[in-house]
Amino acid sequence: MSKESFEQFVKRQEEKLDKAEKMVEGVKERWKDKIEEFEIEKSVEKSVKELKKLWEENEKKVVSKSGNEVFSSFSFLPLPEIPPFLLERTSNKFLKEFDWEKFKGRIALEYDLSLLLSAFLNKNIENYISSQKEKGIKEEKIKPIEVRLNVEELPVRLSYLGYQNPKKLHLIIEGDCKLFTGDKMQGGKIIVKGNCRNWTASEMQGGEMIVKGNCGELIGVGMQGGKVTVEGNCGGRAGSDMRGGKLDIKGEVESFDKSAFSPHNKGVIIWKRTKIWENGKWTKEGEEMWERGEIPVG
Repeated sequence: MSKESFEQFVKRQEEKLDKAEKMVEGVKERWKDKIEEFEIEKSVEKSVKELKKLWEENEKKVVSKSGNEVFSSFSFLPLPEIPPFLLERTSNKFLKEFDWEKFKGRIALEYDLSLLLSAFLNKNIENYISSQKEKGIKEEKIKPIEVRLNVEELPVRLSYLGYQNPKKLHLIIEGDCKLFTGDKMQGGKIIVKGNCRNWTASEMQGGEMIVKGNCGELIGVGMQGGKVTVEGNCGGRAGSDMRGGKLDIKGEVESFDKSAFSPHNKGVIIWKRTKIWENGKWTKEGEEMWERGEIPVG
């Protein structure tokens, strides 16, 4: 073989090799998304399986306990720790695939199941915040994690959704809630695209909550901080034992609790887009409405 033909032979082989490598890269690129999706699905399946197992192993231990006791019990369990971008997918899959028929009729199912889910979400958000701080990111610069929960088609209305909702968790609930939504909320944001029943935002400490529909009785009971906005109507005894924060009700109110207008309430109450109470006393507009008998108190 001549020197020239040998060089040509080598060149042809190099060209073939280069072409083959490009084909391999092309195949990898085409399958990359599918491989990643497969790995994600495996991770979600594993986490859902672990949550189901933890529920079945511990649900009898928390029956008849208070909400805080149940939450604490679940918080100490080896809950799945996953990347924050998988929280929404895992939470919805857990609720969708939960064995509702098996636990039908169980006492406080709608309470305890939500508290397990809250413990799972809160633990992972706390881990996320810690990991960001370890990277040198200041808390105010940490991006919040959004989790959309679809509860519209569940066989029961859940209570205690968003329990002790932490900073950096934006919880968007698609559908109606039952009792104690956003109870003891610490921070972050909760948006309910539906209605809530009694004790919404009770003992709220911080963050922001928006209810797109109506609320039942005792909204904001024991509220200390944060802001809750109701775009619809509310039931009776709104703002009971309120001490701080901002309660904004855009619709009708069956009645405010008389304790809402105590000097001990250093918060703000807005009703029908009018600020009627602030820092322990009536506003000018609120006092005028009170004298005219326009503010219902029960």
